Amino acid sequence: MKKLVAVLILFCSTVATSLLAQTQLERGRELLNQGKTREAIAALRQVTETTPRETNAWLLLGEAYFKISNFDSAKIAGQRVISLDEANRNGYLLVARVELAQEDKRAAYNTLNAGLAEKKNDPLMLAMLGQLLLEADSVDRAIVVLTLAKEVDPNSSVVYEGLGDAYSRHGVTPYAITQYEKSLELDTTRARVHYKLASLYYKERRYNDAAREYLYVIALDTTNEDAHYEAGRLYFAARQYGNATRFLRLHLQRFPQSKSADEIRDMYMESLFNTRQYADALDAAENIFKKNPRSVKTLRIIAISQSKLKKHKEAIDSYGKLRSLDTLRVDDLKNLGEAYSALKKDSLVAMTYEELLRLDPLDGDAYADAGAAYMRLRDWNRASTMFRRRFLSDSSAASLSSYLNYALCKMQVSDPDSKIQAQHVDSARVALQYFISKRPDYAGAHLYLARTLVALELWQEARASYEEWLRQIRGEEAKYKRELAEAYKIIGVSYLLEKKYPPAIENLKKSVNYRDDDWQPHLWLGQSYQLSGENEEAIKAYQRVLKLDPKNKDAKTGLERLGIPVD
Repeated sequence: MKKLVAVLILFCSTVATSLLAQTQLERGRELLNQGKTREAIAALRQVTETTPRETNAWLLLGEAYFKISNFDSAKIAGQRVISLDEANRNGYLLVARVELAQEDKRAAYNTLNAGLAEKKNDPLMLAMLGQLLLEADSVDRAIVVLTLAKEVDPNSSVVYEGLGDAYSRHGVTPYAITQYEKSLELDTTRARVHYKLASLYYKERRYNDAAREYLYVIALDTTNEDAHYEAGRLYFAARQYGNATRFLRLHLQRFPQSKSADEIRDMYMESLFNTRQYADALDAAENIFKKNPRSVKTLRIIAISQSKLKKHKEAIDSYGKLRSLDTLRVDDLKNLGEAYSALKKDSLVAMTYEELLRLDPLDGDAYADAGAAYMRLRDWNRASTMFRRRFLSDSSAASLSSYLNYALCKMQVSDPDSKIQAQHVDSARVALQYFISKRPDYAGAHLYLARTLVALELWQEARASYEEWLRQIRGEEAKYKRELAEAYKIIGVSYLLEKKYPPAIENLKKSVNYRDDDWQPHLWLGQSYQLSGENEEAIKAYQRVLKLDPKNKDAKTGLERLGIPVD
């Protein structure tokens, strides 16, 4: 009876110890999964002390030691597993991993072969052996071993990864891609395989596929610096600057101390600039420029960004610095000209566009901008020359306004030689007539043409142009009182010259109604009345002329002929 009780007590004690060990084992596993490695080690050591033949406890303890790089202890744990169970592949795998970590490849090779002798054709040990052979540059043997592993276990993601590595090492990229793709079909969570596949896609210029794989890597492993870099670089090389900006910004935020930080900042700056995010591009460029104040590319981005942001004074200063380092390009000179124009420095505007045109004599817009600057400077000769070059360089609709500006400048040119002056005016007439042939609905052109015709004393043609202008502005007369007085004055005198007195009187009366302080229409009105026999009205008109111009000889003569003495 006593013997039976002792047996029962021993049995119960053993069961209790086993249950306690299992509880500690699960606690150790949980702590290890939570990343509490040292606490896990303490718990698992208790298990191995109370139940020294518990292989799972030794395996977990070895993993824990491996995580903190205590390789000697990890190896002892793995060897303990093997001594307890010679067919336990996990023990061999743990020992081999430790030996690889200690860079003892020969020992790892022997360990894996010993394991395969006990557990033939184990796919995981074959896969590790294949990787080991790859590292030893025994690529052909590695392919043989990994192919055997695939035959044993066709659903091992690790094996397909190994085969991908082997074919990649052999330079057979299509086969390598196929193996990596199969590996990821079996397990999509393996960031390392996504990265390898992305690299091969990039090599094959399958940029969209490569980008997709880098995105997987970043989603699975936010600490993968290389994936962030490669994704940004890929999008940058493909000129997809919006996507490049996103990933390069993430890289700078997550890896500020990266060895590639300077290159990343440079690509980030350019990506911002190329997506017209000028404020951010300027900020990025200025930070880079502090470190490298002789960078032409960076300084040019600073200058252009300042120009686009309407920081005209700063842009002018930056272009001055850029000029000291490099020749200004056509676009640089355009931006510089715009900056000077915004600050109303017209002489510098003109000089800048002259410089631009020496670089690109076919840039029609530059002729127009230079012409506008000379107009503001009242340099009518140079202005007209620039506008003429503008429409000669480009016959499209874009140059049409240059005909109008050319004509206006020609009308302003003065010359003591009346023949040369007439040539200027006639040039204006030709340009205006061409403009009207293309834009007959532009009222102002008819008014300008009428003035050139008056200067050339082509009265009937002038009248026709004024009448067309009057037709086009009908309903808007309140805006044009001075111009209306002018138009009716010339229409009236044209009829007077033709001795058509009633329409002459009608139009001249309209003229003085719009503007009563101009003596000229009053004089012509007096003459029209006098020639048509309306002497009283003629006298009133002449007297109005003398009020406006007391020395007017024509008015005095008219009054004297009508018998009205003049002092």
